[in-house]
Amino acid sequence: MKSKLIAIHYTGEGFRDAHLETEEMGANLPEEQKLHLCLITEEMLSLFNSVTGTVNNAEFWLEEENGLFTFHLSAIQKLGNVQRNELIQSTTSGTNEVAKGFLGKLKEIFIQAMSVGKDIDLYYTSAGYSQAADLSDEVISSPKWDKFERSVLLSLTDEVRIGIKGGKVDLIATKQF
Repeated sequence: MKSKLIAIHYTGEGFRDAHLETEEMGANLPEEQKLHLCLITEEMLSLFNSVTGTVNNAEFWLEEENGLFTFHLSAIQKLGNVQRNELIQSTTSGTNEVAKGFLGKLKEIFIQAMSVGKDIDLYYTSAGYSQAADLSDEVISSPKWDKFERSVLLSLTDEVRIGIKGGKVDLIATKQF
């Protein structure tokens, strides 16, 4: 079963709808598991938003099959090298899933080599942007918070994957109940 597509915006627009859609998808689960799903949704959206800063055109949806819940967040988003690395480090494997084969891996190595020291100032000076860090509309803009959110998301899920190719970013998390 697949949920509706929810448009996500960095101002927090769509966060509440994503939460409600997650509750609906988990309606037949025990309350604790339903809350677990909602927390995954909140942490996934918050992490992505805090790392990228200005998501204007992301889509969130959730799929369920035989108790396996798959959370999707897809965006057309230009990423700086620091942002790219932060998102890749947020995954279970620590790799970009799209970088398959020899040429894909070679490209990733090249990007990593070229990114040393690049746009770190841009990333950390943009930390003051207005963002909806969670459903309570509390603003949190610290790089240390990003690391905390990353560890929370990884501990709540069975797997977190990311695919970055060109300007398209896909963040996928799974949880089996």
